[in-house]
Order: sequence, then structure tokens, then C-alpha cells
Amino acid sequence: MPTLEKDLRQAILALPATRKDKLLLQLLNAQPVLQDQLRFELLEGPEELELRRETLAAQVQTATQGFYYNANELLICLRALCPPLSYHAKITNDVYGEISLLLLLLQEVLVHQKEMLQTLTGGTEALGLFLAKRAEEMLQKLRKLHEDLHVEFSDVVNEMLPRLHASAAGYAARKLGVPVQWE
Repeated sequence: MPTLEKDLRQAILALPATRKDKLLLQLLNAQPVLQDQLRFELLEGPEELELRRETLAAQVQTATQGFYYNANELLICLRALCPPLSYHAKITNDVYGEISLLLLLLQEVLVHQKEMLQTLTGGTEALGLFLAKRAEEMLQKLRKLHEDLHVEFSDVVNEMLPRLHASAAGYAARKLGVPVQWE
């Protein structure tokens, strides 16, 4: 994002408060993401963060525990879950929550859809690649967290990774360099 020129910045700061407010509201009308970020920061705050996480976790559990006729149907459902998880992180800056939700998604699929992921076939290959990429994404985000928080995730991650490698996603996970054991 380009920065304002120094003289323009000073001119804007010198504007009367009512004019600045009007300009701010005009700019916000065209920025729905910024509106949501401000709504969270100004109206909801950290108190609502846990509620948002719980709502998304319930959506993940409902989707991953459902019945699917084939791997493509499950993959479509899982792909629809990822944008709300990313949007949550973008709005709230909740990297911890995004990691825990991605981890929950992976765990739930590997437990509740185990039969669908037993063998690598043409139908399960795309699903396996999707799961391996989400695991890689989750591990990258986890590495960026403070080391003290790694302890909170290590048991669950080390329980999930061997399951991932033992499933139809194992081939894609090995190709992407997803480890079997984390730290």
C-alpha cells in the first residue's frame, strides 16, 4: 500500500474534524474488510473472539462428521470451509485461532472420514493433496508463533501428522515435505 506524500498528509491532518469524519466514512463504504476489522476492534473486542472461534469450530465439526458419497463431495465441502477460517484470521488477527481451527479440520477429517482416505485412488488424490497443503500451511503458521505456544499444539500436531502420512494424503504430504513428527 503506497504511503501518503508528506504535504498531503499534513493537509489532511489540518482538515476540520467534521470533514475528516465525512471522508473517513466515505472511504470505509468501499472497504468491507476494513469495516469488519473495525467492527471487531471497536464493537466486539477480544471478548467475542472465543465465540467466533467456537462458531467456526462447530462448522468444522459439522462438515467433517457428515456423510459423503465420495471424496470429491467431501473436498468441495472442505474447500468451502477454508475461506471463513482465513477471513476470521484476517479480521481478528487471530493466528492462534486459525492454527487451532486448521488443526481441528485436519484431525476431524482424518478421524471421521478415515474410510474414505484408506487408499490412494484418482478420487482421493485431490482430497489428499488438499489435506497435505492445509497441514503444510498450519505448520508454517505454527512456526511463526512464539515458541512458548508450540507446547500447546505439539501433542495434537504429533498425533495428527502420523495419521496424515498413513492416509491417502501421505503421498502428497511427503512430496510437500510435511514431517511425520513435529519438533
